Amino acid sequence: MKNSKKIFLKNICEYCMGKYMLLNSGPLISSLICQLCKYVDMDVPAIHGIIRIHISENYSRSFAHCFNIYNGIIIDASIYEYALTNKAISHLFPTYVLSNVPEHMDYIMHGELTVDSQIKFSDKFLKNILENIRNNTFGPVKRFSLMEDSKKENLFYCR
Repeated sequence: MKNSKKIFLKNICEYCMGKYMLLNSGPLISSLICQLCKYVDMDVPAIHGIIRIHISENYSRSFAHCFNIYNGIIIDASIYEYALTNKAISHLFPTYVLSNVPEHMDYIMHGELTVDSQIKFSDKFLKNILENIRNNTFGPVKRFSLMEDSKKENLFYCR
């Protein structure tokens, strides 16, 4: 992947995590990433599937999850929502995933979220986000708590 595209996708992940509530927002964030990327002529479909976290040698947990894929590379800006609700294993969840999936995680794809089943974001909303990403009007995202997440904008109401 070209470095400029990787930086762009990293910035989208950090922007979404820093600006919008993650808890229960996986499909919305995946749809947003898909639509933002389509706006700049990148095909990054939203995928519904399962993420499996290997906790110990004999134990793993699976979660229904939505994420994106670009040229076979996983892009997951909402995985941290599981760290917020699973305190005992929160250390196993990265803040986001971009290309390098940790060894203790497996992504299983069930299918693409069709455009008809996604929430549609307005062109004005998408343009505004892309402008903010280009201007880098946000800082790097660090681990945060459920309380901090609840103070962020709810993406469902931002369309």
